[in-house]
Order: sequence, then C-alpha cells, then structure tokens
Amino acid sequence: MNSASRLPVLDGLRAISILLVLAAHMLPLGPKFLSLNYTAGAMGMSLFFALSGFLITSTLTHNSDIWEFLVRRLARIIPLAYAFTFIVFAFVHFDPKVGLWTATFLINYFTQYMIVDLNDHFWSLCVEVHFYIAIALIVFTCGKRGIWLVWPACLVVTGLRIHDGAYIAIQTHLRVDEILAGACVATVYRSSWSSIAKYPTALVTITAAVWFISANRDAEWFQYLRPYAAASMLAAVLCHADTLLARVLGSRPMRYVATISYALYVVHPLTIYGWFNQGTIAERYLLKRPISFMMTFVAAHVSAFYWEKFWMEAGRTWIRERRTRLAKLKKNLRHTMT
Repeated sequence: MNSASRLPVLDGLRAISILLVLAAHMLPLGPKFLSLNYTAGAMGMSLFFALSGFLITSTLTHNSDIWEFLVRRLARIIPLAYAFTFIVFAFVHFDPKVGLWTATFLINYFTQYMIVDLNDHFWSLCVEVHFYIAIALIVFTCGKRGIWLVWPACLVVTGLRIHDGAYIAIQTHLRVDEILAGACVATVYRSSWSSIAKYPTALVTITAAVWFISANRDAEWFQYLRPYAAASMLAAVLCHADTLLARVLGSRPMRYVATISYALYVVHPLTIYGWFNQGTIAERYLLKRPISFMMTFVAAHVSAFYWEKFWMEAGRTWIRERRTRLAKLKKNLRHTMT
C-alpha cells in the first residue's frame, strides 16, 4: 500500500469536498424544489469523511504508534476549533455554557447546545474526533490487524441507519459509516490500481453519478448507500495516475484549497452571520456574499499558515523529542543488559 500523502489527487478531492460544503451553506443552488443545497452539502461531507477515513487508516497502517497519531490529529483539530469557539461565544454570542459544551465535541448528541449558523457545523468535528478515539483504541488493543474491523463496523452502522430510518444524521453512530467506508478503501488500496484500470474516466463518471443520486433528498432509501458511493468514487479517482483528471486534481490551486480546507470549514459560518445574512436576496447574494467569501478565504489562509501551522509544528516537535527519548531509553536498556 502506498502512503496516502503521495497521492496528489487526494488534494483535489479535499478541495472539491470543501467547495461543495461552502456552496451548500453560502449560496442558493438552483430552484428549491431540486434540493441542490441539500445534495451539495451531503456530497461534500460524505467525500470529506471518506477521505478522512482513507487517510487516517493509511497513516495507522504505516505507523501504528497511537500517541503520535493522537498528537498529530489533535494538534490539527483542537487549536482552531477552540479558537473559533472562544471568539464566537466570548465576543459574538456571549454564552460560556454553550462554548464549554461545544469544546467537549459531544454536541452532535446534546443538540440543545447548537446555535444555528454559529456552532451547528461542529457536529462533523464531533464525528471525526469520536472516530479518532475509537480507531486509536482498536489499534492500541488489537494492533494493526484491528484496522480490518472497519469493514464490519461500517456495515453495522449502516444497519443502524436503516433500522432508525436515518437517511442522513449527525449522531456518530448514525453517520460514521461515511468515514468507515473510506477506511475500507484504505485497507485494500494498491498503487497498481492506476496501471490495471482500463477505463478510469468512465469509472469516475459512473461512480460520481451514483454518488450524486445517493446524496439527493428525493433518493429516499438509496441514501443509505451514500457512504459506499462516495468511497467508490474515491477508489475510482485513485485509479488515475497520469491523466487529465489527475493533473487537475493535483494542480496548485486545488492543493492550496485543500491546505486551507479545514479552516474554511470552521470559520465560514461566522462570515455569513448576522448582518451578512440580512437583507433582500440581491443584497445578500450579490453584495454581501462575495465579501463573505473573501473574508472566509483570508481568515482561512491566516489560520492555516500561521495559527494551525504553529500548533502542528509543536506536535511534530513533541513527536521528535519523544522518539529521541525512546531511542535513548532503548540504548540504555541494551547497555544495561550487556
């Protein structure tokens, strides 16, 4: 299995996922009866989750050190999430209690602490953090072989969704199959896919169409298959190496959007809050929304290249120092034994 970090096409998919989410939340997409905002949001999140599952599982397959994994992941998620939470609930909408509950990453179950347009998007971070903790515990107790549990776990979660009639939900046990489906792809992925796939473009076209249908509100029971449709589309893209699609997905603009994607997701509700979401349709979408997009990208750039970068480097420093300490400890033990 190749390291996921060496797959430029994943940058493009990450960029597409966040752009779909931003479009769903910040723009009117077509006539309301088509429910395209719903579709774009469901597509964006399912792709984001599938990518997350693929990358996390690939990482743990190559390096099963749980402490390093948790430090990297938490250094990636926590600093911006907490900074946003502090700014929002200390200055924009003063409510320390809601702020504290938001910081627990449990509000996807305690929904009474969700404030629409401010922290309701944190449900997805809750699902992510819960997945990190669960897979870390599995690897810690079962080793790398435990990663294969993502397959039955994915089916169990889908079964729970079917039992509860949950086409789409925010509770972890009714949504995490979108992450687990991507994790399943990681367990079987091989770099040889790009050399043996005969019609990779047709494969992406077909899987993208199925993915689109599975994310549509009117698809009813077919929405149960959304996690597998998104994961199939991801797998189809991984069949591309030196193709036009691969070059577009791995391009510099896509890489940039992917780099700031987490910050784009976290900060964007604040740029469409209050005055920015008031007025006539023309005022909101022709005048104010361009300003909101500009503010979102500027804030995300500053966050990704300064705030988040600082904490991620701090995490890497901790990991390097820990490795040095462990190496010295092993060396001393060998000397003691001899």
